[in-house]
This record gives sequence, C-alpha cells and structure tokens, in this order.
Amino acid sequence: MPGTSPPRLIALDWGTSSLRAWLLGDDGRILAVRRREFGVLGVTGDDPGSPARDYEIAFDLACGNWLDANPDLPAIACGMVGSAQGWREACYLTIPTDLDIGAADLTVVPHSRGVVHLVPGLRVASATGRAVAGDVMRGEETQIIGVLGLLPPTEHPVTIVLPGTHSKWTRVEDHKIASFVTSMTGEVYGLMMKHSILGRTAAAGIRDDAAFERGLAAGGSLPSHGLLAELFGARVLVLDGLLDPASVPDYVSGVIIGDEIRHLLPEYAPDNRILLCGNTDLCRRYAQGLRPHGVVTETVAEEAAAAGLWHVAVTAGLVRPTPGAIPGKGTP
Repeated sequence: MPGTSPPRLIALDWGTSSLRAWLLGDDGRILAVRRREFGVLGVTGDDPGSPARDYEIAFDLACGNWLDANPDLPAIACGMVGSAQGWREACYLTIPTDLDIGAADLTVVPHSRGVVHLVPGLRVASATGRAVAGDVMRGEETQIIGVLGLLPPTEHPVTIVLPGTHSKWTRVEDHKIASFVTSMTGEVYGLMMKHSILGRTAAAGIRDDAAFERGLAAGGSLPSHGLLAELFGARVLVLDGLLDPASVPDYVSGVIIGDEIRHLLPEYAPDNRILLCGNTDLCRRYAQGLRPHGVVTETVAEEAAAAGLWHVAVTAGLVRPTPGAIPGKGTP
C-alpha cells in the first residue's frame, strides 16, 4: 500500500484519567492510535474490577499486540505516568530549559518485555519568601515540543496555551520554555458541577453558547467581585428567572475561563497572539474568550503529543529519522 511504513516507535501520553497510545512509523507517521480509560488514577485506584491492576498490565493491554508483532520496538511515555504516583518517578527539569531532551534526561523502566522510557516533567522552582509558589507540568512539555515541530521556525517568542483539567500558559523564547503557569480551570469546573450547590441548581440541557458568552463577560470583565462571588451569581440568576437551569453548566464554564483569561493574558500574551493546543471544542471556547481582548489565536492539532514524543525519541537516539517522510501523517 503506498505511503505505508514499518512500525518504529510506541508512544504514550499517559495522564491522570486516560492513556493515549500511538504506533508511529517513519518520521513520526501515525500508523495506529488507541485511547484507554485507565489513566494513573485507574491503575492506582481501589477498583477490584479494573482490568489494569498495575502499570505493566495496563501497558500490555494498550500495546501488547503491537509488541507481539514487533518485539524490539522502543517505547516512550510522557505525562503523570512519570509522577510520584506513576510507574516510576521521572525527574523534573527546572526552567528556563532547552527543549532538546536527551537520553540522559529519560527515566528507564524495565518490564517483562523490554523497557519504557519516561520523559521528564518541568518545574518552576519555589523560592523562600516568594509570594507566588513554584509550578510543575508533566506531559504538556511534550505537547509543546510537538507544537513547535509542526510550525515554521521562528525567532519570535511564542505563547502556547493548553486548555484542560489543569490549563497551562507557556512562554517559549529562543527554543526554551522561559515561563509557565497552571490554572486548575477544568478541575474547578468539575468540582463545582458535581459537588457544589451549582450542580444542584443545574439541569440537563443542550449546549448554550449564549450562556457561555454571558459567563465570560461576568468572569472576565472589570469591575468584578472575584471568581467565587461570580460563580455564586449563577444560582442567583436562576432564582431570579434570568438563567435557565439547563444553561448553568455553560455559564459556569464561561465564568471560570473568563477569570483565567483576565488574570493570565496580560503577562503571557503581550503581543496578542496565542497558539491553542488540545481538545478542539475546548480550544474553540478559549478562542471565543480571547477574541474580545483582541487576541489572534491559532489552534494546533490535538495529536501534538505524538509529534513531541517522536522528536524526543529521535533526540535521545531511540529511533532515527527517515529522510523524505512527512511527520505526523498516516492512517489512524
């Protein structure tokens, strides 16, 4: 078949709630992709019915037949699998740091069928007497490497925002991650809708973009009473008959994202340009929230982690690039 490639690498983005695995061919061509719902919490949890009772079993369930057909394939993984609760704790590299992660930076985890190489996370060091604590990321650094590899080379600073459970705002300068900050946006939204009075106020409904826009205005505008006060406003609006209970989830999402943008945009996008990387629909919402601030956004493929893992594997000498192939193209 034209355009096919032999398998060259198993690449995994192994996060808190799920695992994505790619079988990559020449120059990172995606030959196959899988998603499994046993993330780190699923493997380390107390569910006796979970098929993934430990990391080696989980890895085999996700990728075992790929190894059956290609026993010598190297494997590389990023994300929370390298955390203290993961398969093996991988190191953190302190920023500012170069994005060329080499073999000495990887943590090697032996298993019965070979080894898995874990990509290090990144950290902002905390300082005694500093008003703001440090920060950490695991997995997003690999997505950022993939994003930069998919774009034309540039000498200008780049701001990359990765929306999600723990959204990351990152500034890249001279091929180094110069700074980043984490916002617990997605996690706070989940807690509000599952465990607060807002969840009891809400009702099942369809997507309401107008309610999201209204929430953006409440969370992102000045004057504001602050995030916690604006969140409680959702309940008051329902009691006053000004917000349908079915629209509460979208309104709350808008308030939280609007507040995040209002606080982080001035520091992280002085040039009013942002690259968004992640779930397509979530990136669309962030673009919607950034538009009133005059920010030009571009959304990069969600599969950037696969491109980043390939780049790290090449830099570390796990695989060799194949001249003439097209990175990231192939059959899912």
